[in-house]
Amino acid sequence: MSIAPYKWSRNVSLLIGIFLVVPAAAPAQDHTTGRWEGTMHRGASTLSIAIDLPAGSPARGFFTAGELGAVDVPLRNVQLGARVSWELVGDQTTTVFTGKVSRDRIQGDFTDNETRGVFTLHRVSASTDKPYTSSEIHFNNGAITLAGSVLSPRAPGRHPAVVFIHGSGAEGRWANGFAADNLARHGVIALIYDKRGVGGSTGDWKTSTLADLAADARAAVHLLVGRADVDARRVGVYGHSQGGFIAPMVAAKNAEVRWIIDADGNVGPEYEQDLFRVGTALAKRYSGQSLIDALSLYREFVDVARNGLPHDQLHADEARYRTAPWYEDLALPDDQHWIWNWYRSVGNTDNRPAWAAVDVPVLLLYGEKDELVPPRQSIDTIRRLLAANHNTAVTVRVLEGADHTLRVPPDDPSGWPHYAEGYPRVIVDWIKHH
Repeated sequence: MSIAPYKWSRNVSLLIGIFLVVPAAAPAQDHTTGRWEGTMHRGASTLSIAIDLPAGSPARGFFTAGELGAVDVPLRNVQLGARVSWELVGDQTTTVFTGKVSRDRIQGDFTDNETRGVFTLHRVSASTDKPYTSSEIHFNNGAITLAGSVLSPRAPGRHPAVVFIHGSGAEGRWANGFAADNLARHGVIALIYDKRGVGGSTGDWKTSTLADLAADARAAVHLLVGRADVDARRVGVYGHSQGGFIAPMVAAKNAEVRWIIDADGNVGPEYEQDLFRVGTALAKRYSGQSLIDALSLYREFVDVARNGLPHDQLHADEARYRTAPWYEDLALPDDQHWIWNWYRSVGNTDNRPAWAAVDVPVLLLYGEKDELVPPRQSIDTIRRLLAANHNTAVTVRVLEGADHTLRVPPDDPSGWPHYAEGYPRVIVDWIKHH
């Protein structure tokens, strides 16, 4: 696995990838339609799942596994009756489920390539209707049009609301789908949208600054504040990773933002997080002079990229180390790669002035074993910056055993990760309190 400067950690499902939708012809049966919740078991691992089987013909089905970030993934070849079956199709694997229905219970097994497991489901509702509505939206930031969705509880009245800010890379609204679904089910309006150049949004995140992306999120907040179902006194932003970096830039000196949730966000110049990320990864594979040389060359790349310097000396040093065992791991880009212009635009961006101007309540969430961002250092720095502005309304939760995704990795290589204890409930409780 390479440690590429232009590849980021993503919350990628261990079970699913790019999904194909192939409708089946079998009609749904009354005793199988509805929402089913339960677990999958494989080896020593357990995964909580939900299966929605809407009434109607042809038969349809949707798979949800919140801890994998999967929500309403379409199933293929759904067959319903006394015995049921369906397929979950990914870009690399197809998981086949077969089971037997007994009243409001389905038990069966599943196969995924050469692995096998069992699943148990209980019908919790005869309807698949959600306790919230989902509406498509479009909003503008200057010449850029952003496309997204607003998930709003069906209960009448005004509700607290949140805008989700993307992490790094080409994230669409799906990246925050599970968190938004969870909040909407608990009475919080959630706005998720496609990053510039992703899905239905115009523009290109690769040619945008972090200030541009912060302005997009501010436009989303403004849209929420103007909705009749939103309590404008309780609107905030949630940002994970790069979204956490951007969150204070959205909130600082912005009266429309009443609180911030920062999950695994770095603080300080953006390039320092990149050096930490790569340094941590290299230290797990190399030591001694090899580690020193690898870190030196990567730092040289970062300095050239963020400052727009000539590439001549970097190329000479690359040639000198080209046969080193660690060289390919750096995956340094060629001169034509878009990363050079992107790094020049964002690498020196520093969010500390924004944090120093934040005067609203803040929830900081970090994984104890985050290897992309230094948790304790980030928390201490943010607290110090807020305190200088007389802001002591800070809640900190370090999630035991969790990585950068706020999940605890599986012990079994064939298993699944799970969210750290207390997440995501801590988000719901904190938002409701504030």
